Amino acid sequence: MAGVRMREQYLEIPARPEAALYARKHVRRVLGEWRLEELLDTAELIASELVTNAVRATAGTGAPVSGEAAFDAPEYIWIDVYRAAGRIVLEVWDAGRTPPAPRTAAPDDEGGRGLHLVDALAENWGYRRPVTGGKVVWCTLSARA
Repeated sequence: MAGVRMREQYLEIPARPEAALYARKHVRRVLGEWRLEELLDTAELIASELVTNAVRATAGTGAPVSGEAAFDAPEYIWIDVYRAAGRIVLEVWDAGRTPPAPRTAAPDDEGGRGLHLVDALAENWGYRRPVTGGKVVWCTLSARA
């Protein structure tokens, strides 16, 4: 991505189980402001899945809970929502460095389907490792012009 983009719809969230709730509310508010109600359900579901994975990845780093800033204390994750080239982009940062990979879930497993849902619902998705650490998992959704 060329240039600098202002983070107008960025939210830092404690890496706790209720983080998905805050992410869904954030996405609902942002898309509502942008009058993209037709994307609300899909974007909320994807945000919830990505944030749940981010919480798990951050817990796996063994970071102590201390209340410091997000990049110094990986007990936080963040979500960003922005528009680019007729698309909505959702990005979720966590402290883990392990690439996201869809799992094969047994029929009675409670988890393991999140990235399959993201893959089915998003136009595109992937991840990157910022030089500051951790990883960002992103996806795009097509938005009306």
